[in-house]
Amino acid sequence: MATQDLTVLQAAISKMHWNEARQKVLATNISNADTPGFTPMDIKPLDFKSLLGTSTSPLTAAASGGVSLATTNPMHISLGGSSGTSGVPAAKKDKNPYQTSPSGNSVTLEEQLLKMNQNYTDHRLTTTIYQKNVDMLKDSVKD
Repeated sequence: MATQDLTVLQAAISKMHWNEARQKVLATNISNADTPGFTPMDIKPLDFKSLLGTSTSPLTAAASGGVSLATTNPMHISLGGSSGTSGVPAAKKDKNPYQTSPSGNSVTLEEQLLKMNQNYTDHRLTTTIYQKNVDMLKDSVKD
């Protein structure tokens, strides 16, 4: 079994790519804090359904016409339809900037630094989950 077949590792890799793209957008916001008329941007949040849709796991193959999971109750979660997106997430403008300067710039450094700290914490958690899963796989292969 290749590591590409493990949904947890693929989800962690996708999340790390998302964190990397968000870090670039937040750094651009901070570097343009004095640019007249600049509006800060952010990246669309990564959702679990898109992570599941991009997985190559046999469970997600059910959504694309493979063996399907039985749902005996209408309250069960089905895997029908994948909304996975590929590539780097697109940046979008912040909806409600906290304040706008007289030059038209709406970057608030404190807000951007809080977002960077949250992004750092998310990335660190994701890399820890990834490393623990790799360690578990290594332990299961040892004699």
